[in-house]
Amino acid sequence: MPKPPLEKTLYPVVERWVRRHFGCFQTAINKGLRHSRIDVVGVRDTGGDLSGEIEVIAVEVKRGSFPFANGCGQTLGYNVYANRVYLADLRDEPFSTDEVQIASHLGIGLVQIRSGRCIEVISSPVYKPIRRLNLRLLETLHLGKCQLCDSIFNIGDSGAGANRFSSLTRENVRKAIAAEKGLMFWNREVAERKHKMGMRVSADGTTYERRFICPDCVSYVIAQIAPAKR
Repeated sequence: MPKPPLEKTLYPVVERWVRRHFGCFQTAINKGLRHSRIDVVGVRDTGGDLSGEIEVIAVEVKRGSFPFANGCGQTLGYNVYANRVYLADLRDEPFSTDEVQIASHLGIGLVQIRSGRCIEVISSPVYKPIRRLNLRLLETLHLGKCQLCDSIFNIGDSGAGANRFSSLTRENVRKAIAAEKGLMFWNREVAERKHKMGMRVSADGTTYERRFICPDCVSYVIAQIAPAKR
C-alpha cells in the first residue's frame, strides 16, 4: 500500500483551490499567531459596492490518517481567527454519514482532496472571530484595516523576508501623499491607558498601538485638507 504524501505537499493544491473557489485576493500557507498555525488561509471581498468587508477562510489539511473528531475540533478552533473554517482531507472514498454529521454538528466545512482536486462537501457557516486575533492574522499576511474607509489593503511587500510595512510612511502625511503610499501612525492615548493598566508595557516605552490609513484615503481625502508645504 503506497504511503500517503506529506501534508505540506497538499498545501499548494488546497491554496490554489481556495483562491479559485472562493475568489480570494490573498492566500497563504502556514500562517498564524503563537496560539496556532493555519495550513491554508484565504481572504476575499464580500462587502459589495458599499463596504470594504472581507471574509477570512481557514483550512486545516489532513492526509486521511488521523482521528476524525480530533481534526474537526482543531479546525473549529480556527474560528477565533477566521470567518469560515474547513477541514480538507485526502481520501479516495467519500466522507461517511457519521463524519458528515460530526462536521455538521460542530459547524465546520468539509473538503475532499482526491486525484489532485478539491471538492467542497459541506459549506462552513459564518463566524465572528475575535477582532484583535483576526486583525493580527491579517497583518501576518501584510494586510491592514484603514481607519477611514474601513477597507482592507496591502501594507507591505509579500514573500519571505519582505518588509510588512513597506507600503506605508510613518506619521508623515506629506511624504505619504507624494509617494502615493498609505500612512501608519500610533495612538498614544490608548497606549498610555494600557500602560497604566499594566497591558502591553515595554521597558523602553515603545508604543504598539499602530493604526493604518490606505493610499486611496491619503490621496483622495487627506490630500484635499492637508496644509500645503511652505
